[in-house]
Amino acid sequence: MNYFLKRKIVWGLVLLCVCLLSSCAGTRASKIIFFRPEKTAASYEEAGKWWGNRHWTSQLKPGAIDVEFVSELIDSNAINFFWVHSDLKDAFKKGYRFGYQDRTADLVLGPNLSEAAAQIGKTTSQKFVAVINVFESEWASTLSRAIDVFITLISEGSQADRENFIGRFVAVYTAKYNETQDKLRSAGFVTQVSEGGTTLFIDARKTLAVLNIPSPSILKAEIYQQTFRVMGDEWGRRYSHNLIKRDELVDLLRRSKTALQEVTGGLSSNLGIIKDAFVISYGTDGDNVFSQLLKEAGFPELATAPIKRK
Repeated sequence: MNYFLKRKIVWGLVLLCVCLLSSCAGTRASKIIFFRPEKTAASYEEAGKWWGNRHWTSQLKPGAIDVEFVSELIDSNAINFFWVHSDLKDAFKKGYRFGYQDRTADLVLGPNLSEAAAQIGKTTSQKFVAVINVFESEWASTLSRAIDVFITLISEGSQADRENFIGRFVAVYTAKYNETQDKLRSAGFVTQVSEGGTTLFIDARKTLAVLNIPSPSILKAEIYQQTFRVMGDEWGRRYSHNLIKRDELVDLLRRSKTALQEVTGGLSSNLGIIKDAFVISYGTDGDNVFSQLLKEAGFPELATAPIKRK
């Protein structure tokens, strides 16, 4: 076979492949354009006729589900059935009955509407869960970062440093808290209380939901108390594994005394929070170990007497 004949064959095969690929691409691109109604009763009736006729000609039987139809029913850029005015809903159903050309039209339409509603229920639940997951994650991580800073302020900073931290925090948080309380004082909210006690106030007419967040004073106390828990847990783990010297731990306890007195509960109660976390992390004999640390840190009366807990 000579050179020129080989080249003709090669180019012929290339052109054939290009044609085949173009054909395949054209097939993928040829998507059915569904009827997209305008927000008028006449347009929705025409859309109903279009879908009714489509199901009549395709012989869709009562109880059968048309996945593409369900998708169009809940698409905000298409029929958007559940969110349009009742007049448009009625016009669509009327048109569907004309298009389907049989008295069983409602038995065909009904299951598809039911399936569309079920899908909305699923996606709504998924969105609720996503919102809750983000809230929980962000709340925990934000509080954790604040606690890391506060531990440093307790062990190395002054009371003025801690007051500056809390003061800046309270100033911003208070604004949100006051805004929430103003909304709650307005009418129209329905109360939803979780089993754990969290209260969510909802006014669907205004598309508004308000979480009854804790007051600034309560959250301030929570930052202190969570910090004490983390401190106790960290001290117990580090001391049980010889990762901190005894004199260093005694010094940390001594320097924490002022901070332990700054917040609700007082010295005894807040030391109780640290001790509970310390004992759990330290393990066997943790109670006696912590009592000895208290004596060396200058808390002899609390080392021998039971620590008051909230």
